[in-house]
Amino acid sequence: MTEAKIRLHVDHPLGDGQAVPLSEGQAHYLTGVMRLAAGAAVLLFNGRDGEWRARLTIASRRGAVVSCEVQTRALRMPPDLWLLFAPIKKARTDFIVEKAVELGVRRILPVQTRHTNSDRIRQDRLQA
Repeated sequence: MTEAKIRLHVDHPLGDGQAVPLSEGQAHYLTGVMRLAAGAAVLLFNGRDGEWRARLTIASRRGAVVSCEVQTRALRMPPDLWLLFAPIKKARTDFIVEKAVELGVRRILPVQTRHTNSDRIRQDRLQA
């Protein structure tokens, strides 16, 4: 049995024996770009059910179906990270928020200090 090296995100429930239809783009990627055929192993994850090894059962460039075989990793919840920051100029605050979200920060809280440069904090831009 070959080890799966390709990992795909799907928006579909995953479980033992579950057949998962892939989008046209994902099917093209697997069959046209990666040149996989029916029977090839791939890894699937959806952010809810962990990571599953699956077999490509139907493979064409316009559509593909994979069948889940075994869970390779359980879903691990990220730590509950908070970021407290003193707001600065608008463009830099947007950058701080963008990078914090990329790092998995769950809560972003502006704090007012003596050296805060921004008087106005747009709460709507900080809402997720």
